Amino acid sequence: MNTRVFAFGIVCFAAIIVGALHAGFQLFKIASLDAEARELNHPKLWGLLAASGNNSAGLIMYLISRRKHPVINMSEEVIQEIESRKKRAGVGILFLALGTIGIVITISLI
Repeated sequence: MNTRVFAFGIVCFAAIIVGALHAGFQLFKIASLDAEARELNHPKLWGLLAASGNNSAGLIMYLISRRKHPVINMSEEVIQEIESRKKRAGVGILFLALGTIGIVITISLI
């Protein structure tokens, strides 16, 4: 196996890991901020539930349960932070996608 192809595969795998962790953390923070604004009990737990799970059951459960609670206390700073975190999550997803494409290329070169 070519050393460069192997090194490229390692870099792509690292990009997948970094992208997934970054996007998951941003989703945790977005859900936590939203739960605080809706004055739900235990907002960090809701953020953890939203960010965890392979089949997104926690996120779906959070989205369903938050419908009963209107936004009570959301300042302009919180809105701007949520928008900023959405963009950061997009960057994490981009890393995840590019890393996956790189892994597919690596496998095809082997």
